[in-house]
Amino acid sequence: MTRRSHCPQRFRCARSALLLAIALALTAGQAGAQSNTTGAVFGQASPGATITLENPATGLRRDVTAATDGRFHFGALPPGRYTVTSGGATREVKVVVGSGSEVRFATAEAQQLTSIEVQANAALPIDVSSVESTTILTAEQLDRLPIARSTTGIALLAPGTTRGDPAFGGLASFGGSSVAENTYYVNGFNVTDVYRNLDFAEVPFEAIEETQGQAHTVPSSAVRPAAW
Repeated sequence: MTRRSHCPQRFRCARSALLLAIALALTAGQAGAQSNTTGAVFGQASPGATITLENPATGLRRDVTAATDGRFHFGALPPGRYTVTSGGATREVKVVVGSGSEVRFATAEAQQLTSIEVQANAALPIDVSSVESTTILTAEQLDRLPIARSTTGIALLAPGTTRGDPAFGGLASFGGSSVAENTYYVNGFNVTDVYRNLDFAEVPFEAIEETQGQAHTVPSSAVRPAAW
């Protein structure tokens, strides 16, 4: 029996995925392969300094030593609020899925300044190194928004997303792509109905700690021209 694909074209211009990151008490032991449900903390400190990261809510604690250039990095962190300590100074930082949070510590002795110059730019920098569009929403933000308490309701908050044809469940369409091209993950596990690709396993709305919606566009460099 031959199964007909919902995506007959060899190359699609858009692929989308909605990732639901649910912070549980056991998420500290997540494998590195599940990086789409974790975040990172990086920054600058004195070379050779010891930096301690701790999550007061879960007890997760890690220590690293700053490199010779003062840089440090904590990877594969479950989302949540952390404290970062170095040389008696403490910073508080929030980790979100699929993103890195920067922390900086003073690397030189204080100096008396005669003047301070402040420059500001209202325009946010545009990341031209990636063709991926990412939208991250926390449980606090979702609680304040007047949306349907469902995965599709959350997905429709992403830029360029519209509701698909009701005949196909009214799912979210990312960037004009077919709703059958969506892939859904919960804590890094694919929960999409692989037979029809028009359904997925949902979790209670109140159990969602953080969501990450990603819309992928295939770059022209990844498409090989047909041979004639």
